[in-house]
This record gives sequence, structure tokens and C-alpha cells, in this order.
Amino acid sequence: MSALTDIYVDTVIGHLPEKSRDDIAAEIKATINDMVEDRLGDGSPSTDSQTAAAEREVLEELGDPVLLSREYTNSPQHLIGPNSYPLFIWSLRWVLPAVAALSVLTNVIVHIGSTPQVQLGALLGQTIGSTITALLTAFAAITILIGLGDRNKDGGAAEKLPGSKSEPWRVDDLHRKDVRGSQIRAEAILNLIFLVLLALIPLIPTSLVYVGHLNNGETFINPDLGSGWLLGYWGFLALMAVIEVIKLARSSTSAVLIITGVVLDVAMAVFLTIALLTQQVLHPDLTSASSAEVQQIITVIAIWAIVIWDQISTWRAHRANR
Repeated sequence: MSALTDIYVDTVIGHLPEKSRDDIAAEIKATINDMVEDRLGDGSPSTDSQTAAAEREVLEELGDPVLLSREYTNSPQHLIGPNSYPLFIWSLRWVLPAVAALSVLTNVIVHIGSTPQVQLGALLGQTIGSTITALLTAFAAITILIGLGDRNKDGGAAEKLPGSKSEPWRVDDLHRKDVRGSQIRAEAILNLIFLVLLALIPLIPTSLVYVGHLNNGETFINPDLGSGWLLGYWGFLALMAVIEVIKLARSSTSAVLIITGVVLDVAMAVFLTIALLTQQVLHPDLTSASSAEVQQIITVIAIWAIVIWDQISTWRAHRANR
């Protein structure tokens, strides 16, 4: 079967859950083979041009691969269409755990820094409530942004409705580029945005979260922290950004890039762990001697939780896209 069929099948299964892609891909390819053979007839040898023409006819009969993918889904996808559904699921798996970890960490720091006598119940109540709010906000933002992008990209659903005057789908409409390329580019852009936000953390004033009265509106970071630590932090982020730029430019990833990313993530986590356990990274006015150790432990746990989850998500996506 030609590369055209491979592209068609890849486009179909690119909008489906990972666990069902292999079986559905095999089923579609077998169907296409059978339909091509029926058109060519039995017994008489066929030329390459005849086979290619029959293949194009079969693909046009099967129709738009995006619409075909909907027939294989177990649940309707109305708000987030099949074009953006894989990116939507990836965003939820990657962004929500990161938001939860950052929310827990921020609330613990703020609560300990603003409460003279810390009580576990009050700490848990404030942290859990704020984290749930942050997760709901992040979920709503992801859904709205991807939903709007999906609608704009598709140009609306009217052209897909019966009775529409738009031209029927043709093989020439099939994108020659693997559908995974679009997803990889979108993931790279999201990762770059996330890296920029991480780079801004040392510059964020405490007044942004309404605790500026604790340290006169200075940053969360200890002003006496050596510049080498900040430069090292930004250096790791810059290297991570280079990897994402390469993915964005190539519209693809590779085992080398993934392994390099894993090494950088782990090295970054080790770097931050050493910084947190060997000196006071947070602003001294935001903590006390009795709570400093607790803040350090919680921060280190949050960092490693994010790193581990990132590696699990990355390797699962790479394995599914091989």
C-alpha cells in the first residue's frame, strides 16, 4: 500500500485514543486493500497507475479522515472536536498536575509566611480549596482556548452538514504531513510558554498574591541568593527551550531529543534540590526558623513530583506515536 494510504490512516487514528489506534489502523488498511482489489478485478494484472487510481477512488469513497475517525470514537466530542482532541487530552495530563503542584506549593508558602501560628487543619483547608479552584480555572482555560482554536481551524461545522453546498472531500485535501506533526508543534508551543512562566518566577513580587505586606512587595526569592544560582536556573530553562524550538522547527521528535530532555529535567531537579537544602531560597520574611524546613521538604517533593509526571507523560506519548 502506498504512502498516501499510510497518511490517510495516520490522520484517522491520530484523533483516536492511544489504546485503540493499532487495531483500528489494521482494520482500515485491510478495508482499503479489499476495496482496491475489488476495483481492479480478479485475475488480470494491473499497472501501478491503475492501482494508484483505484486507491484514490477508495480513499475518496471513505471520505474525510476526520469524519471517519468520529465513527470509531466511543463518545461524542462536540466542544473539542477530533482535530484537537489528542492535544486536549495531552494538555490535561500535563498541565493539571503541574498546576496542582504549583498551587499546593504556593499556598503552603503563603500560609506559613502570613500565619503567626500554623495549624495543620487550616493549612490543609486553605491549600485544598485554593488548589481545587486553580484546577477548575486551568481546566476551563484549556477547554475554552482549544475549543475556540478547533472551531476557527475547522471553519465551523456547517460545511459538514447534509445539504451543504461545499465541495465533497477529495484525496487532494489530504494533508501530506503526518497529523502528529501538528500535535508536536502545539505541544512545543505550550512547553515554551510554560518555560517562560517558570523563568519569570524569581521576578514575581509577593504583592501579586496579596502578601506584599510581609516583605514590602519584594520577590519570593531571597535577595541575598547568589546570582550564580539564578543564572544556573535560567540556563537550564534555556537549554530546555532549545529542545522545544527544535521540535517546533522539525514538527517531530526523536529518542535523542527525549533522552536529552529527560537528562535536563533530572539535572534541573537535582540542581533545585541542592539549592533548597543548602541555603534559604525563599525570602526570609516569608518564613520562620521553625517552618523553613517544612517549606523546603514540601518544595522538593513538589519539584520531583512534577519531574516524574513529566517523564511518564513524555514516554507514554512517544511510545504511542512510534
